[in-house]
Amino acid sequence: MVTRRSGSMSNNKKRQIRTLVEQAAGALAAQRLDICEQLCAKLEEMQPGNADVANIRGVISVQAGDAARAEELFVQAINASPRRPEFHENLGKLYLSQMLYNEAAERYRSALQLSPNSPDIKLGYCASLNGIGQADKALPILEQLRSKHPKHSDVLMALFHALYNLKHYDEALACLDDVIKLNPGHDEAHRQKAQVLMQQGKMSQAEEELRVTLEKQPDDIKAWSILAGLKKYTDQDTEALQVMQGLYEKTDPDTPDRVRMCFTLAKVHEDMQQFDEAFAYYAEGNALRHRHSNYNLDAELAHMQAVMDFFTPEVMRRTSGLDDERPVFIVGMPRCGSTLTEQILASHPKVGSRGEWNAFERLLLDLGDSDSPITLEEMTRFSSEQWGNVGRGYLDKLDEGPTAERITDKTLINIRLIGAIHCALPKARIVHVRRHPLDNCLAIFRAHFFEGQFDYGYSLGQLGYYYRMYRQLMQHWREVLPEGVMYELDYEQLVTNQEAETRKLLAHCALEWDDACMKFNRADNVVQTSSIAQVRRGIYSDAVARWRCYEKHLQPLTRILGAD
Repeated sequence: MVTRRSGSMSNNKKRQIRTLVEQAAGALAAQRLDICEQLCAKLEEMQPGNADVANIRGVISVQAGDAARAEELFVQAINASPRRPEFHENLGKLYLSQMLYNEAAERYRSALQLSPNSPDIKLGYCASLNGIGQADKALPILEQLRSKHPKHSDVLMALFHALYNLKHYDEALACLDDVIKLNPGHDEAHRQKAQVLMQQGKMSQAEEELRVTLEKQPDDIKAWSILAGLKKYTDQDTEALQVMQGLYEKTDPDTPDRVRMCFTLAKVHEDMQQFDEAFAYYAEGNALRHRHSNYNLDAELAHMQAVMDFFTPEVMRRTSGLDDERPVFIVGMPRCGSTLTEQILASHPKVGSRGEWNAFERLLLDLGDSDSPITLEEMTRFSSEQWGNVGRGYLDKLDEGPTAERITDKTLINIRLIGAIHCALPKARIVHVRRHPLDNCLAIFRAHFFEGQFDYGYSLGQLGYYYRMYRQLMQHWREVLPEGVMYELDYEQLVTNQEAETRKLLAHCALEWDDACMKFNRADNVVQTSSIAQVRRGIYSDAVARWRCYEKHLQPLTRILGAD
């Protein structure tokens, strides 16, 4: 006679549990959440701590927008059954949706160890690698996937993103063309193609691509949003305005689509000189973004103050001694004219551009780890040798791309790292681009940046306090940097006297004059910025003193900024 061990489960009970799990999963797929929860409750009664129940409830929490609860439940599922790859994958998807790319990559790696041949898991892993700036590691995985699945649109789109991030633009466009051949109605492929064409300065082709999308999908909110940034609307465009207004009214309040339509309609009304209506839409869009932001202004301001406290004149004298003069760091607030400045420099035959690269901060982050990041106090105790290691690490990164006599890095958040940049690379040149405070702050408030970027711009009050601290920080760098390291360029001066200001800029970078810098908007390069359309227009002055059109709405900002 065989006796079952205490605590073990009969085969019949196992079959019952499997059946209930299948039924619960089916109810979830059919969005019969009431039935799904009843089945989950029954499963919990039969087997407390059931991994499938935690996973199913985690999926329901994702659908309900409760990311914190979803994470808790997916972790429970993994702990209860760590050998189930789909549980790791679901948690990875959740982290991807939150742009927590390092955490997502870790989960997908675990899933791949358990299911190494799953295309979906490989695609998720590559998306997380793209997010952390490791598209080079994603590329061979995706190329292998394409060889096995040459007509898989998701694979081709993922390959596009990797190639795009690696600046292989022609190959990236070829991937989009392949997707469109396979599926002419693939809206995302058309939108991405329009975006790349805009960045290459091919505005008419980009508009044509968007028109194709909107003919098939007139309710495509993203396409309307891109088109609004591409063209200037007039009173003759009332039909298009009515379509966009209808889309706005159909969007659910407090959703990303509502935010996108707010900024789209604001731009259209602004084009039509209807500034009160435009500001109302800008304010609504920002209020919605602010509601969902976890941004901590006090922590940001405290960090900037700490930077000023730690990077004293004594610290600034302890440099690596490296004499490489290639790096040119362009810094400033968002929408200050930094892209215009970068494009003018990049048009010079002896200048290369890395865009918004963020390589220097990554090097500093790599000196610590996620549990124990390097502190400002530790950094300011670095020896000349340690700063040399940081500087050489950055120069090694420069060597991985095309070389040039000068190479620009337009990572705006480097305003916090100017001291560290000078200590590591004392021969690097810094170009600080300034703009009228109200014009600059208004431009940030009007910009629909990628979520998570520049969250202080969602509120005029927060924006004012951040700008005020930024101004103090830049004054600190003026006082502690050696003379001649940082050149300050005023946007208003540049757009009113382009040649004279360009000559001074080139002189700071020790570059001779070249006429190409006056025709920067015709350069055969790619502009990856929210200012694409503006930069391709060339020099124009209609953005100067735009704040006066909105003056009555900017009182919270003017009170904080004071006399400036």
